[in-house]
Amino acid sequence: MDETAARSRPGQAARREDSGHRPTDAHPIRTCVGCRRRDRQSHVMRVVARPIDGHLTAVLDERRRLSGRGAWLHPDPACMETAVKRKAFSRAFRGPVDTAEFAASFQAHLERRDRRSVPTVPPESGSAPYGNPMSIQR
Repeated sequence: MDETAARSRPGQAARREDSGHRPTDAHPIRTCVGCRRRDRQSHVMRVVARPIDGHLTAVLDERRRLSGRGAWLHPDPACMETAVKRKAFSRAFRGPVDTAEFAASFQAHLERRDRRSVPTVPPESGSAPYGNPMSIQR
């Protein structure tokens, strides 16, 4: 019995390798509702529908913690415009969704994100954090 189990293991490993499954490709994949391209979950933003004043409104879920059905969107104005034009949010949330306020909050989010990602100039080599030269060099 042990010989049979030992002989079947190499065949199973070979089948797994041939299937295209790679442990490094184990990231969740989501489809953007705007451009319909598939991408890693870390590269797209989550949008949920929240009831505001009796109507469902699309809201950006920056922390990805809000409950409910989510739609995924690339952080690209072209994807957002395409999704609104094609009424992709209404299809994703299975009902009419207001996207007017979402467009403004989406643009504000992109501006905040761009401000945060501005690289800072690293200090020169051999200087202290405040720009003063090092007093002792050996």
